[in-house]
Amino acid sequence: MLVKWNPYTELERTVNGFFNHPFGLRPVWDDRNSEALVWQPPVNVYEDKDHVAIEAQLPGIDPKDIELSVKEQTLELRGERKAESEKTEDGYHVREARYGNFSRSFVLPSTVNPDEAKATYDKGVLTITIPKQEKAKPRTIQIEAK
Repeated sequence: MLVKWNPYTELERTVNGFFNHPFGLRPVWDDRNSEALVWQPPVNVYEDKDHVAIEAQLPGIDPKDIELSVKEQTLELRGERKAESEKTEDGYHVREARYGNFSRSFVLPSTVNPDEAKATYDKGVLTITIPKQEKAKPRTIQIEAK
């Protein structure tokens, strides 16, 4: 969902906030702009000498609701976190959990082989491991003494 940003509205909210909530103290249930927040899973990206890895934090999501694809050198992660239908909005003081579709894209370095990527899902963490090409792995060069 895209929300058009209006700088004057933001300025008005900020100025009014000084008078309505002195010292920046807001009630914990203040969820202004909650409709503008789009949920995206946080990720960690790291590498070692043999692999590049992406860890996506996806708690509470069924692996069947996750889709991974690679096109050229771009890895795309898509999915959906489904809302808990048995709970209603009544009685909530704070509702920070976001639901709905998400999409993340990662441009892969040319040194990896995306055709050999593997993905595992354990305890809400999706780990995508992509091996490096042999030519990209560090190697030791022997020095000959004369």
